Amino acid sequence: MISAEKIENLIPEVLMDSNHFFLILMDVEGNLLDSNKIFKETVEGVETASLSSYLSESSCSDFANTLDELLSCPKQKQHLLLELKGYRGNSKVWIEFSVITNLDMDLLGVVGIGIDFQFLKQEIPLENLSDLLGLSSILLDKDFCVIEVEDVVRNWLGIEFEDFSGKRIFESELGLEIVNNTSWKSFLVGDESSQFLHLIDSRRGHEFTGLLVRYKKGYQLFLLPKMKESFSLQTTKPFSETQLTAIPGSVWVVDSDMKLIQQNNAGKVLSESWSGSKLLEGAKLQFTSSSSRFSQLKENVRKCLLKGISSEIELNLKLKEGEFGFWKVIVKPVLSPNGDRIAALIQAIDISAWGNKLVEIQNENKMLKELALKPSHVLRSPLSSMLGLLDLIDPHQLDIENQKYFSYLKPLAKELDDVIRTNAKKMSVFD
Repeated sequence: MISAEKIENLIPEVLMDSNHFFLILMDVEGNLLDSNKIFKETVEGVETASLSSYLSESSCSDFANTLDELLSCPKQKQHLLLELKGYRGNSKVWIEFSVITNLDMDLLGVVGIGIDFQFLKQEIPLENLSDLLGLSSILLDKDFCVIEVEDVVRNWLGIEFEDFSGKRIFESELGLEIVNNTSWKSFLVGDESSQFLHLIDSRRGHEFTGLLVRYKKGYQLFLLPKMKESFSLQTTKPFSETQLTAIPGSVWVVDSDMKLIQQNNAGKVLSESWSGSKLLEGAKLQFTSSSSRFSQLKENVRKCLLKGISSEIELNLKLKEGEFGFWKVIVKPVLSPNGDRIAALIQAIDISAWGNKLVEIQNENKMLKELALKPSHVLRSPLSSMLGLLDLIDPHQLDIENQKYFSYLKPLAKELDDVIRTNAKKMSVFD
């Protein structure tokens, strides 16, 4: 067991003294080793005890499940909305938990860093909270009728938007109920700006942490599955190994949380080439390359997961001096037998031979362009001097025979100048 002092050495001092960020240090059993001043002031009377002692009843079970997930997958961070009990009332805090391990991957402790949700609401527009906190939401009018549902929520609840639209969220056919027999209708006249909820999908049995927030048109209900694996395909893979092998190119399959759930051998090799390390199943899709094209790829994957949009982009990376790699990357949705969107398939097809040939042709064209333009610059200089000299000659001082020949020189020189200019202009448009 590591001591609190040793863990503190790993934490920036600014967090220990922060007036905004909560910091919690725990052992692997969830017992508090230490915490910073804002946490102590919020719950008051903190002693060495389980964090659960300072949580509301619904948050206790959430925390227990999250701790189990953390210890089973130490490399993955877990996010959770918790309700802290204090003498001045309960506080809703968004916390990110991480496991601390040594080089031998022995579990040493758990660190939680969080921020008060009310502070987030004041500092950040509500419409941006969903992206920031990784939550998905349902928009409701003042009568709790559904206005808009994010596709992720629709998939969680297994209901089409047409089944939601215009209906009250507490109508039984939608299946979303508040645990402990609390009525949705009780919130219609509530004065609080937000409500912390424990929800259950009565049709499927899935549980959610919910946060109901007032906004200008009515309410926004943020949702977070209590057991995320219920909605991922870490154990239920959409393709058999034979099917995965039959798909050409490097292949990755990610679930609705952008976690990798399947990949073929070519995908393992290519991901290591792109990011320097292999992508592990269960980990977030992440490529460490700074290329903006990877940002575009991740955005395309998000759109595919949320809206079912297929896309195609080209990636090119410098592998070593003078050598480039090219890939056509296709992103498309993976559907269940019932037609539900359950994952996104990413397929990278190596087109380096074609891409390098194209670069070679482009370089040759550049050289040809330079060769074609060079004579123009070389010829125009003496030609300009020739035209200048012709302007200095007085044809009246020449005899009749020479005046005849001289009259041919200037038009011919101007014609040659026009030809050179026209040719240079035509060549300059080729890139």
